[in-house]
Amino acid sequence: MAKQRWAFSKSELADPVACTAYDDLIALVTLYDEDGTPIDEHGIIVYRNGEVSNRFEDGTKGVPKEIVELADCEESLLHPDGEETEVWWDCEVDEEGNFIRFHPLS
Repeated sequence: MAKQRWAFSKSELADPVACTAYDDLIALVTLYDEDGTPIDEHGIIVYRNGEVSNRFEDGTKGVPKEIVELADCEESLLHPDGEETEVWWDCEVDEEGNFIRFHPLS
């Protein structure tokens, strides 16, 4: 059993057992020029447990290290259907990444 920090949408909090550590969520990373003007945006797959993948939202592999680092800082993640995560919660999970329970000290 391990303790992990997971992102949940409001609806998922009602049935956390249906969630796994490796559910695909999306971090939107915006790149800016030196004047602070947005110049590009990337959707990066981030797993529910906060681990950033090497995949863009469309499944393409090869996310540059700089974008991975920016995605790792995103607290608000999206589900593929557009629903936003509401809260991060400490969970106890089994070896396969399945939810066991909310950590009692969260």
